[in-house]
Order: sequence, then structure tokens, then C-alpha cells
Amino acid sequence: MAETKTTKTGRRARGSLSQEEILDAAKGLVEHDGLTQLNMPALAKKLNSGVTSIYWYFRSKDELVTALTDKVAREMYRGLPPVGDGSWDDELFAYFVAFRDLLNDTPIYREVFAYRSQSLYADGALAPSVLRRLEAGMKIVVGAGFSHDDAAKLFSTCSNYTRGYVLLEHGIATEEKATGEDNVAAGAASALAAASSANFPTLVGFANLDEMFTVSDVEFRNGLRLILDGARWRLSNSQ
Repeated sequence: MAETKTTKTGRRARGSLSQEEILDAAKGLVEHDGLTQLNMPALAKKLNSGVTSIYWYFRSKDELVTALTDKVAREMYRGLPPVGDGSWDDELFAYFVAFRDLLNDTPIYREVFAYRSQSLYADGALAPSVLRRLEAGMKIVVGAGFSHDDAAKLFSTCSNYTRGYVLLEHGIATEEKATGEDNVAAGAASALAAASSANFPTLVGFANLDEMFTVSDVEFRNGLRLILDGARWRLSNSQ
């Protein structure tokens, strides 16, 4: 790696930055501190440069976030499985299972796709790699008999469910880490034990009320299948 030139003030020399280096540094800050903490002074400090040097490439934080989002989207969609030869529901199931795994495993993906997903559509520009993956996936759904409108709604529903589930998982994990509790939903079981059958005749019939609040891989997959089963039923009854 080439040595970074610095000035007498200890900062790197003007013109020694690159757009890709700025984006890589921004990505590192987001992964460590979150997207809301990303700002030009903190980025300049990480790069050992002046703030004005960053503005030479990105005129605002919004412009920087848009470029970062495009970079992240390209990376993430390369990590999603290609469209196979399965049925439309199996293909969507595999897609969103992989989507959730990537969001959970990579903080930068979670930050962008869960918290700032609107940035994906900034200026109406989606990366060609993203569009190609969407084209291939939606071709199967429309080919199964869904109208374009229903196919869009189905994809949106699955996407919203997946991103919302990841945020819930991440929130619970953060809460459990802070409180030292292994299962924040376990309180439902103790509440059930103290419930009166006269006041809550339906609830006391559940042997494991805490399962209604359980967040896990199994529950995510069950929920996703319920969405797809509902879509399948609606398709069969509309033909």
C-alpha cells in the first residue's frame, strides 16, 4: 500500500483522497457507530483529512449516503442467491431467507436496507445489478399468473416483513444484552400462569403463550410461508 502523504499540520495532502477511499471509510463508520452517527467531521478525522477535501467529492451528507447506498446495494445483491428453477413461492422464500441472513450478519446492510431503504431509490436510480435481480425474480412471479400490481404488492409485503423482523430481532438482542435476560418474551409465560380463566378464558387455553411473542429463525420462516400461502390462495381464487 502506498504511503499517505501528509502536510506540516499532520493531515494528508490535498488531492490524495479518492472517492472509493471515502466510501470505504464511511462504510466503516456506519458499521461501527450506525448510519445516524455518520457526519463529515467524523469521516474527515477517520481519513486524517480536512472536511473540505471530502466536500470536493460529495457536496452534502445526503449525496454521500446516496453513493454509499449504491455501493452497499451492489455488494448485497451479489450475495443473494441467483434465481433458480423452483416454483415462484419457493424462489421468493429462498430470496427473503437469504435477504434476512445478510441483514442480520452485516451491520452496514442492516443500516441501509432497514433504516434508510428510501436511499435505494434516490434520484430514481437503482444499480443495474439490483434491477437485473428484481427483473429475474418478478419474471417468475408474473409468469405464475400474478398481475404486475399484485406481484409488486407481494414483493413489498415480503420485503417489509423481512426488514421489520430483522429490526425486531436486533432490538430484542440489544435489550437482552443490556438486561442480561436470555428471553425477553418469557414474561408472557409468567403472566399466563397468573391469569384468571374467568377474565381471560381464551388465553389460558394456550399452553405456551410465550410462543406468540417468540422471535426466531423458525418463526420468521413460518411467517414468510404464511404470507406466500396467502398469496397462493388468492392467486388460485382469482383465476
